[in-house]
Amino acid sequence: MEFSVQRHSPKTAKMPIASRRCIIAAVAGLFLASCNSSGTNNVDDALNVTPQNNQLASNQPAQDTYQDPRAYCPKTVIRAGTETYNVYPKGVTKDDEGASSKLLYRGSITEVVRECNSAGTFLNIRVGVRGRYLSGPQGNTGTFDMPVRVAVTQGDAVLYSTLHQIPATLQPGQQNANFAYVDENISIPKPDSENIIIYVGYDEGPYDTQ
Repeated sequence: MEFSVQRHSPKTAKMPIASRRCIIAAVAGLFLASCNSSGTNNVDDALNVTPQNNQLASNQPAQDTYQDPRAYCPKTVIRAGTETYNVYPKGVTKDDEGASSKLLYRGSITEVVRECNSAGTFLNIRVGVRGRYLSGPQGNTGTFDMPVRVAVTQGDAVLYSTLHQIPATLQPGQQNANFAYVDENISIPKPDSENIIIYVGYDEGPYDTQ
């Protein structure tokens, strides 16, 4: 792609410097607002999730009527090494010789999104997870659960951590399918610093928390 330099039109060139600065500031303000508006994205729309796919129960406090689209919304990260989840026959582990040829199912997380809303002294967060699962060499049809953990951290402190068992089903003749899931229950005190990270990933255990 080539960049071209556009010269000011005569009208723009004659415009007072102060007016030109105001226009530039206004444009810059719109640009910054658009860059920081990700916290108000709707998780359901981003993941195309239908109501029955959501975690319907929510313990979040009521959100404020007015929401600042530029307000801080913590970033969401797929924890390294937890992007995939493998299901083997009973008695087979991933470290066994030839385990890959005995794989029944494999799940993978492909996308995570979040939505933040102010609620008094709290920050409500909804986290959406999108992924895919498929049949392995020894798999065919069936149902299994994918253990996905959502954790919110602030430095070394864990503010929230919940394990979700997301059901996955492959019908006869079906080799793969997509899934989408929303965690509705995250509510944390509004942070003084922008040092919150939301981690998402498969958690095969052992489990110290739910």
